[in-house]
Amino acid sequence: MSTAYEPGGSLALLVAWRAAERPDFPLLYVEDDGPWTTGAVATAAADLAAELRRLGVRRRDRVLVRLGNDERYLAALTGAWLCGASAIAMHPATPVADASRTITSMAAVVALGDPDDLFRQDATVPFIAVPRLPHVSDRVVELAVPAVADDDEALVLLTSGSTGAPKGVVLTHANAWSNLTATVSAFRRDTRMTPIPDVPKAPNLLANPVSHTAGVVRLLFALYVGRSVVLLRKFDAGAAKAAIDAHGIDNLTINPAMLRMLLEDLPDGSDLGPVRYASSGTAPLPDALREAFEAKFGVPVLQAYGQTEAFGGIAIENVKDVLAGRRRPGSVGRALPGVELRIVVDERDAAPDEQGEVWVRTASATRGYIGDAAAAAPIDVEGWLHTGDLGHVDEDGYLFITGRIKNVVICGGFNVIPEEIQAVLMTDPTVREAVVVGVPDERLGEVPVAVVEADGTAEEILARAAPLLAPYKRPRRVVVVDALPRVPNGKVDLRACAKLLDVMSSS
Repeated sequence: MSTAYEPGGSLALLVAWRAAERPDFPLLYVEDDGPWTTGAVATAAADLAAELRRLGVRRRDRVLVRLGNDERYLAALTGAWLCGASAIAMHPATPVADASRTITSMAAVVALGDPDDLFRQDATVPFIAVPRLPHVSDRVVELAVPAVADDDEALVLLTSGSTGAPKGVVLTHANAWSNLTATVSAFRRDTRMTPIPDVPKAPNLLANPVSHTAGVVRLLFALYVGRSVVLLRKFDAGAAKAAIDAHGIDNLTINPAMLRMLLEDLPDGSDLGPVRYASSGTAPLPDALREAFEAKFGVPVLQAYGQTEAFGGIAIENVKDVLAGRRRPGSVGRALPGVELRIVVDERDAAPDEQGEVWVRTASATRGYIGDAAAAAPIDVEGWLHTGDLGHVDEDGYLFITGRIKNVVICGGFNVIPEEIQAVLMTDPTVREAVVVGVPDERLGEVPVAVVEADGTAEEILARAAPLLAPYKRPRRVVVVDALPRVPNGKVDLRACAKLLDVMSSS
């Protein structure tokens, strides 16, 4: 492979190299529309970069990108990178008021979005309306990629906001290249970019929002390994099945909510065609869901663990081991190459199988936060990311995630881990999904309360769970809902669940 393809420099090189290599390569599909070629994306990126420069955007400025899962997103990111700027990735459904706060707190100088975006009317900075792109380009462009420093910002990813105000997680160009090479190393020894093959491989399905970590990492990874991408505007089991059938998709990277939708919404007798495995991340994967999915479709599910602050992947089950039937039940696998793990208890390293906080050190970890959370320091002076997750590592290096430190409910002086209660509730055959939150209590300080998607009654569910939990861990109440509220990336919206319980308590 040419040395020009060695990882490093601006992420704009990903599109520049691919467009120079094969401008006619069918890079992107949006559900049943497409493809858009690498040349078309590169041309749109060049045009956006010219408009951004006209508006004065320079190196180390920030551009707010409010675009969803279609061909414009990659062009918008690349346009910002061609100016030496970084992109603040925001889901287009984010309320206008939140977009205005982000512009102010994170010092964005320009916003990009859909022509119909309501934020266009209220934006306090110039707004560039980005129309849908032509599928092919009528001209050839050679992208002039600027030099950047390793620690120059590339992306600012906003945390999901399920437990508080979103944080702006800063990720550099070097962070991204490190993530891409580490991810590739889980599959092969040569971690350089893959040339576009003469015989095309099946596209990758991109089901997560591209404005969130799992989505944008998946998009960049497809560019890195020379694959096309099929984008789903919003996850739907029928749309996913149609994409699998139409494109011969051979693997899935989705989250537990999406696994459940495929399991429950596809008719009995449905199959996933050439899909060899699915990888599940962004939220805990209940054992019962994994087992039901594998039983119905005959497709093994790999568990993965990551964080936005680490630019995605930290650990994952090895695909070869899982396909061969070798796995550690409940484990999220071993750390990716280049990722160091520590389990810390009372400022000391835990023994094997002893639970503590998961600390991570990796070259892909954020350099810090911007905006309202700028004063917080996720990385200590030795480079360790304190994840806030509870877990343990066994003697063979397999990582198990057991809960969240920040989610601890202190009930009458006892620490209650919501995930432990949720795992018990999920063993109930009538429960599809469960979330446990702490509710203020005059006598005990806080008590655990469960909100569940279920077919059974609250009384029956609580009666079956009670014998499996210590008395202080038992939910004081179970609330059954048709559907749990969620944020755009599919995670349960904890704030909305807590607000639901507040409303019910006051009514």
